Amino acid sequence: MAKINKKTRRLLLNLGFVALLVTVTLVVLFVNHKELNFHDIFEYFKNSNPVWIVAAFVCMLLFIVFEGLSIYLIARFFGSKTKVLSSMAYSSADTFYSAITPTAAGGQPAAVFYMARDGMSAGKASFAMLFNVIGYTAAIFAIGIAAVCINPSLFGGINTVFAKVLVIAGAVIQAGLLGLYIGCMFFGKAIIKVGNGLVKLLNKIKIVKNPDKWRNKIEEEVQKYGECRHILKEKPVVIFTTLILNILQRVSQTLIPCFVCLAIDPEAPFLDIFVLQAFVLFGYNSIPIPGGVGAYEYLFINIYVQMYDKAFILLALMISRLFSYYFSMFVSGIVTLTYHMVKVKKVPAEQPSESAPPEEDSAEQSEEENL
Repeated sequence: MAKINKKTRRLLLNLGFVALLVTVTLVVLFVNHKELNFHDIFEYFKNSNPVWIVAAFVCMLLFIVFEGLSIYLIARFFGSKTKVLSSMAYSSADTFYSAITPTAAGGQPAAVFYMARDGMSAGKASFAMLFNVIGYTAAIFAIGIAAVCINPSLFGGINTVFAKVLVIAGAVIQAGLLGLYIGCMFFGKAIIKVGNGLVKLLNKIKIVKNPDKWRNKIEEEVQKYGECRHILKEKPVVIFTTLILNILQRVSQTLIPCFVCLAIDPEAPFLDIFVLQAFVLFGYNSIPIPGGVGAYEYLFINIYVQMYDKAFILLALMISRLFSYYFSMFVSGIVTLTYHMVKVKKVPAEQPSESAPPEEDSAEQSEEENL
């Protein structure tokens, strides 16, 4: 019997963890909400407007495509000869590994791995994903702020205090991350000083055992963002283009529940649904769970309750989640696997070590460094 290697075992464990989360979430939904049943889901697809269903599916694909275009353009700005189809594979790897690893730790390292394997220098690949992370964070924050401006009263209609806390926490976290990125780019010395002070404090209370290691990490990351600042000054169109494409990516994701609702309720207030979904987007990004499984469902139910009855909310939740998470994970996984296998065949026999995706340990380490 063939022995399963460490990388495959980690992948299977991650998939198993996601499957467990999904199972627990579905059990909770079906036990606590008797209105939800598979017959209603079948009737939804039977009676809904297929145009809006197709639109929801296209938005799921656009979520992958827009990130791929962002990576492609950034790589081109850095002088890489990256192809569009390869960039779509990098985006798929990011989407798939982010969906199955805690805190989405595996997404960026997986994309960097495939970019480097295709000949891009590790430095350029890391910078490409670094710019994309900044654009991603700014996009979530921008969409949330736009939602508040469109209809701030909808926030007050959120059903539970905890759901409101999650939305606020998501806004604070995204604003904090964006501020940290900007601070690293323009106020590097101050960030290093604050970081070193924090490391010293954590070392005193026995949380950090190797302060020199963490100080070096902080300096290295701040230096990376400092180099981003120089690139930004030379080619400001890079960050602008990245931001626009990331906003389009997040908008396409946010539109999925809007189209799901319109498919069965053509009179639905489109902008209000968009605002509600933007609050969901803010909230579940505050929870470090793969795909926000559990948190997303909780927020959806308690945010949409101000507009629809429970039966419709549960139905819309299941259908929109099917497109935005499960189909997305399936499609990106198939693309990643196909690209991986095709490239493995092209790798010379003497280079077998480059044919396997990165381990989760290195993924988590890279995520810590990016943060």
